[in-house]
Amino acid sequence: MRHCGDLHYFAALKPYLDYFIGRAGCTNRLIVRDLEPGCARFSEYSGYASLFTDDCALDDYDLVLTPTHIRDQEIKSRAHVVQIFHGISDKPFTYERDFSDYRLCLCAGQRQVDRLQRHERNRDMRWTMVGYPKFDRIPALPKRYTNGKKTVIYCPTWRKGGFCSLEIFLDNAGVIASLAKDYNLIVKPHPNIFNPAREFFDAGLVERLQQTPGIELVRSGNVMPWFAQADIFVGDISASGYEWLYFGRPMVFLNPQPGVLHASPDMDAATYLWQCGDICDDGRELHRLVAANLHQDHHAERRECVLHYSVHQPRSGRATARGIAEIEALLSSQATECLQ
Repeated sequence: MRHCGDLHYFAALKPYLDYFIGRAGCTNRLIVRDLEPGCARFSEYSGYASLFTDDCALDDYDLVLTPTHIRDQEIKSRAHVVQIFHGISDKPFTYERDFSDYRLCLCAGQRQVDRLQRHERNRDMRWTMVGYPKFDRIPALPKRYTNGKKTVIYCPTWRKGGFCSLEIFLDNAGVIASLAKDYNLIVKPHPNIFNPAREFFDAGLVERLQQTPGIELVRSGNVMPWFAQADIFVGDISASGYEWLYFGRPMVFLNPQPGVLHASPDMDAATYLWQCGDICDDGRELHRLVAANLHQDHHAERRECVLHYSVHQPRSGRATARGIAEIEALLSSQATECLQ
């Protein structure tokens, strides 16, 4: 990871880390380039803080699992690096990067493979499809609401690339108030929204979020436990929308660029997921669209198609096991090479 605030990276690593912590003969380290002394303040790191290190000499490790792209200046050779990705994004940034020299890429599903291989540099990359480990074991949270109201969860992405709808949302205080009156309203932004180490961090936005009445504000790397308690998802170009597909419930998309962005069946489009729900081009219409989609869901069939194209066997509960089997095979081959 690059920063302690990268909770979404940790959430992607955790299923594998939990396995290798219990594996005999395996020493594990959580490598963080900018290691904050107070990282243990994040509850998600409870029980893992002793694994953190800022020893970023990546070439010295036998195997490196990474949920992000390792830059050229950070490593001499990626021949011992396994890319696990940290989400299923519609943003172009991930797919434009070069993964051709990685030892292996553990891909969530066919669409991720197809998008990567659209770029010539990745046509010879080594990959396999394992599914989505975060789907295997969703952490349980105590039931948050018992008031009989439906629960809306809003998940804005981070502000890179102009894909974030958070400012539009916050500028419609009356809509927020009406949603909070009629529904339980959870707001779970991308973790980078809270991370001052990030280029597009805006302390003013964080302050507005914290001071907005009627919302349950969540800072977490893993949104799945909160999704399990929600009835409808509101997003923008957030990769968390693909995680929501697991639950088979309605979606609404708050358009961060009205008149510019539109739903598209093109798998390379940033708005490919928008086929799965209604699009809100005017923030004042958000309450109406939420109510309409809770009353009648017209997009269920399309959501299932997108889910199965995007995630290999999404509800099998075997994604982590498949990924571990691939990693164990790599470790075994390395041990054999050392003996020869």
